[in-house]
Amino acid sequence: MGRRLFRGDPLVLQCGPYTAVIVPAAGGRVASLTWGDGPDALALLVEWTGTDFDEHQWPKAGAFPMLPFANRLPPDGLLFEGVRHRPQPGPAGFALHGVAHRRPWQVDEASGRHARLRQVHEAGEEGWPWPWTAQQDILLDDQGLQVTLGLRNDGDRPMPAGLGWHPYHPWPMAGASAPLHIGAGARHALDAQGRAELDASAPVFGAQPDETAVFSAWDGRVRISATGGRTIVARGEGAPALVMHRPASGNYVCAEPVTALPGRLGEAGNELRPGEVRTLTWRCGCEAQSQAG
Repeated sequence: MGRRLFRGDPLVLQCGPYTAVIVPAAGGRVASLTWGDGPDALALLVEWTGTDFDEHQWPKAGAFPMLPFANRLPPDGLLFEGVRHRPQPGPAGFALHGVAHRRPWQVDEASGRHARLRQVHEAGEEGWPWPWTAQQDILLDDQGLQVTLGLRNDGDRPMPAGLGWHPYHPWPMAGASAPLHIGAGARHALDAQGRAELDASAPVFGAQPDETAVFSAWDGRVRISATGGRTIVARGEGAPALVMHRPASGNYVCAEPVTALPGRLGEAGNELRPGEVRTLTWRCGCEAQSQAG
């Protein structure tokens, strides 16, 4: 078991019909995002109730940042510039979703509609030999929530780098939402090591239990039907790939924008030069279904 994370002092952002709760102490997690109030309120994310949790057994709720890498690394780590690196694995024997969601974030700015969070990682922590600084710029407006992640290489040599955002959106337990047609160039399966395979098929996510797929050349938008004639609309910028996951059982689906295909962290194009910053922006709001198109 690892360290435990707590709700701490949440930040509550409000604008128009939207309310977001941000929890810096629990890995910079967005605990909830809702549209409206009272009986007609719509949850755009599965709400995290605030129960403390082990860093490796996080709640399947809210949304959190993935960096300095997203998704799963093979048990033997990654090869970068001819050297094998093995970041500290979790209990399952491999590293998953980076470090940032398992550490508290510092609040640099906060107001009723905006928050800026920061996390600093020293070289060598968690078996990751490169130092970095991450930032979350969080804004709530009358169109929904926008989170911009930034990752800066603080070292004097290149480092592999990947960013991602991991939301849990509500999904019907039984039934029968239609497959999601993703605007993307191709769909990729994941192999046993969590690596996106090179063979590709039509960009459709069937939303079947225990289904995971990756979409490359993603157009940056995904729509999920919700109750009350509404549609949850999520967008990504700076994220050419999208990971979709529905669990074997549970009332959520994950639509994760990422800057690189899973399992390809050490490859060319996925590195940051000294002082370089990479960003990813995620936005989530709701629309009437008649607006969808």
